[in-house]
Amino acid sequence: MAVGIFDAHCDVLSKLWERPELDFYQGHEELQAGFPDLQKGNVDIQVLACYVPQHVPFGRRFQAVLEMLDLFHERVASEQFRPILSNADLEECVLKGTKGAILFVEGAHALEESLVQLRTWHRLGLRGMTLTWNHGNAVASGCQEPNPGGLTMFGRKVIAEMNRLGMVIDLSHVAEPGFWDTLELSKDPVIASHSNTRSICDHPRNLTDEQIKALIANKGVMGLTFVDFFVTSEKRTVWIDDLLRHLDHVCALGGVDHVAFGSDFDGITTTFGDLARAGDYHNLVNALQKRYKEAEVQKFMRENWLRVFRNVLQ
Repeated sequence: MAVGIFDAHCDVLSKLWERPELDFYQGHEELQAGFPDLQKGNVDIQVLACYVPQHVPFGRRFQAVLEMLDLFHERVASEQFRPILSNADLEECVLKGTKGAILFVEGAHALEESLVQLRTWHRLGLRGMTLTWNHGNAVASGCQEPNPGGLTMFGRKVIAEMNRLGMVIDLSHVAEPGFWDTLELSKDPVIASHSNTRSICDHPRNLTDEQIKALIANKGVMGLTFVDFFVTSEKRTVWIDDLLRHLDHVCALGGVDHVAFGSDFDGITTTFGDLARAGDYHNLVNALQKRYKEAEVQKFMRENWLRVFRNVLQ
């Protein structure tokens, strides 16, 4: 494949924050998406999620994200791996074939109910946010809530402010009522950066056919993820062929232009046999090229994400 890959979700930055002895530029076995693996896998654009663990108390979460941002600028950002802050940065990365990082927050629990903090994150380089993790917060209910609600009043303000700032809204982990509220309110296309299809694997983190069709109508994109128990409910080693059942299903729903990949590397302990780290991406590309046209492979690996990010980033 001639061009590099765009992966819309990994947690390597959070892992580096929790384990400061690890070095992004060294080939640590513990890092699934360290720089050597990104090079080996031909990943040119990587979304780095700042995930604050649930045990971090209110009043400390915003600071934790600041520490991850500082870590990125001090230990990760370089001439080899530059921050992408704007459409111009994105186009330069694409034109030159260089590697770049787009910074997200995973879960608005870290926002601590403050639009000031959202704007501060944006000024410091964050360009997207997953509205929830699995549990509810001041914005919306997470997908594991027993009686989920939709967006709160504060959540509606967050959607409007993210649209105004040019931040990508990510609906992975969000409970269904919040999913539908966001699609109704957002002026920009939205994404589900790391979610699979519920028809193939019945898990609350995966999207129903109705949600997938709505995301297509929204001109958004869903990123198929490599979390083994979102790929199959069977307790066994998972293979690329299992993941491609999800891709085939999305395409059958009319989603060829609206599906890509968001690995969730370094946020998972996976039993994926042939796609266990970013350096294995070539296995996925090879499998895709055997069953899809080259133009479609380019869409899945890169072009679909580029369309949405070009649309939203300012």
